[in-house]
Amino acid sequence: MTRMKIQTLRSGGLSQSETALAIGVSERTVRRVDKEQEIEKPLEEDHKRSQKMGRPSKVKKHTDVIQRWLKENPRLTSMVIVERLREECGYSGGKSAVFALVKTLRPPKAKEGIVRFEAVPGEFSQHDFGHQRVIYRDGTEEMVHFFASSLKYSRMRRVTLVPNEKLESVCLGVVDAFQYFGGVPLIAVFDNPKPIVISHPRDQDVKWNETFAQFCVEAGFSPHACAPYRPQEKGQVEHLVRYVKDSFFKAHKFIDRADMELKLEQWHKRRNDEIECRATGEIPRTRLMLESGRLHPLGISPSGYRLRYSRLIRQDGFVEYEGTRYFATLSRVGQYINVRVGRDDVLLELAEDEDPVIHPRIPQNGKYSILPFQRKEQHSKKGARPFAKRQLLLDLCPAAHWMITEMRHRRPAKWEQDIDDMYRLLEEYGDVEMAKAFADAAARELVGVEYVKAVLLGQASPLEAEPKKQKEVQS
Repeated sequence: MTRMKIQTLRSGGLSQSETALAIGVSERTVRRVDKEQEIEKPLEEDHKRSQKMGRPSKVKKHTDVIQRWLKENPRLTSMVIVERLREECGYSGGKSAVFALVKTLRPPKAKEGIVRFEAVPGEFSQHDFGHQRVIYRDGTEEMVHFFASSLKYSRMRRVTLVPNEKLESVCLGVVDAFQYFGGVPLIAVFDNPKPIVISHPRDQDVKWNETFAQFCVEAGFSPHACAPYRPQEKGQVEHLVRYVKDSFFKAHKFIDRADMELKLEQWHKRRNDEIECRATGEIPRTRLMLESGRLHPLGISPSGYRLRYSRLIRQDGFVEYEGTRYFATLSRVGQYINVRVGRDDVLLELAEDEDPVIHPRIPQNGKYSILPFQRKEQHSKKGARPFAKRQLLLDLCPAAHWMITEMRHRRPAKWEQDIDDMYRLLEEYGDVEMAKAFADAAARELVGVEYVKAVLLGQASPLEAEPKKQKEVQS
């Protein structure tokens, strides 16, 4: 193209020096171009010259073979072609050259057209995850995950901040959105996220996560997964995710997380109640008045719903969920039971004729939960009794671990009796009070069940007037 510019300016009557100054080249270049033949098709000329640069390609001579293979099987991968060239044609070059050639020879895919349609009121909602790195004013950073939802007819939008992009966050976001919209549509459209879609082969039925499928039944809507590699099926919510990033996260500076949550609610009010949607020309809240009559009530309680999982009772009688163990029973080891996980508790359904067992979602010790009435079953075997009781005490807090270790070595002949006495105190006062008593006694460096009992009874002197360190002789 530069050579053609030079020839054009020279044919217009400019001198060699004027042409060189106008184009930004040397006069020597202008003189050389003057001697060349006039260029008629600059792009073809550039391509012709580029083909002469560098070393000759080793794969070029196999062009006809590659074309024949691609004609027989257009979906043949570049790596397969490399292997076949090496095996059948003796090719000894690298794979990058083959990849580049195959890219130019492969027939272009025919672009598939799309049919646009509008939903009727109460028919569709669309949902997707997004995430954005946020820098607060004090310089701290946080990766914020959010769940975006939209009603296709009214264009009502809802964005929920979630801790992660797991199944529970999907359900949390869906419930929050439907509660905000005032009801549930017939169909909820999702991408193919791993937490809810096990598999979705082309032109085949979706295999849903069992827990999510049960949640959909209880909530009262039918889930729909977009066809793989067809993001246009959920273009509205894909656009919403980008729109949230641009109009909210990137457009505002946040003091902290609380400030971000406050501004998000203000964003909802502006976008849903004040600004017209470009697609419909109406305010989303106004169109929701036409849609709300077609939305049906949410089938679960927003504050108390539980997700159902199937879990195996392990040999120690526990079931596990996200790294935390919950005691079920030793009588059904090896059997599967339903585990219903809520916001604050975990419910175990052992059998139809038995009452469910409800554990706190986050146990006192942070590791496992065993309820007071279940402890007797754990130490029912005579040989395991002292160790089972001791383990329950050890896991109360670090101070308990220190106290029992000292007792085991200072009173080796009495440790079982001491454990029984401490376990009776645990049964009487509970986990929280026992943990406090262990911490108080350990702070005074007093070892013995009698001191733990004194703290529980309120008979210990104030910690400021701490007695001298106890000295005991091993018995």
